[in-house]
Formats: sequence, structure tokens, C-alpha cells
Amino acid sequence: MFYINYNVLKNLADAFSRFFKKQNDRPKFKSRKNPIQSYTSQCNYPKQGKPTIEVTGNKIKLPKLGWIKFAKSREVEGRILVATIWQNRSGKYFVSILCEMNVCPYIPVPKDKGVGVDLGLKDFIILSDGKKENAPKFFRKYEKQLAKA
Repeated sequence: MFYINYNVLKNLADAFSRFFKKQNDRPKFKSRKNPIQSYTSQCNYPKQGKPTIEVTGNKIKLPKLGWIKFAKSREVEGRILVATIWQNRSGKYFVSILCEMNVCPYIPVPKDKGVGVDLGLKDFIILSDGKKENAPKFFRKYEKQLAKA
């Protein structure tokens, strides 16, 4: 069976497009002797059955590796798209999981409540609603105490 890793093809296309835009050196493949090794695996969601990358508890299921225990720093929320596994120079392995979320936890500020800020020379801060703030004068406030000290 012939398997195509689309991430490899995407990375190769990006490398060649950067090469032709900037006329730098041609793309180079990673050496096996490089101390930092990594690979990327894309999660496939079949119509029936389970996805190829899953996280349950403190275990992660990766294609070609199976279930592996790992130290989870935060909960995985949303649909898993890509997992990148790499080894650092000390020999420890790390996994980075890219997820797709339907709900954005950040609420944008309405335009009527937004304020523009301008730092000026004459006045310290001028806000877009017309308010002016004077510069804080810490030196003048503590000048006598500094002279005494």
C-alpha cells in the first residue's frame, strides 16, 4: 500500500516556494545525525471508526507507535488535527498537538467601548474620547526625601 504524507509534501512545497522567491540555497533534507529529530503526523477522521490520533487521560495514541504515556500540561480541547513529535538534545521527547475549536474563548471589545491612546510631548496621554492625562511626577514628589537620603 502506498502512503502519502501530506505534511511532507506541504513542507517541501513551502521550501521550494521560499527558494524561488528569495533565491537562497536549495532545500535540504534533515540528517539522521542531527540531534534534534522530529516528525509530524496528521489525524485522519474516517467515516466509521476512531481517529488516528486520540488522547485519553495521560496517554496519547499515535499512528505507527500506538498508545504512549505522556505528561500532559493542559487539557486537549476540540478536534485534533496534527501532532508533532520531536526529540531535543538531551533525548527527551515532546509532543505538540494542534486542535480545531468551534468556540472562541475571547470576546472582542465592541467598537463603542474601545479607546485609542496617543502618547504626546505636551500631555502625557491623550485618549480618543478627549481626556488628557498629565505625566506622573515621581521625582518632584520624592525630591525632598531623595535629598535627605
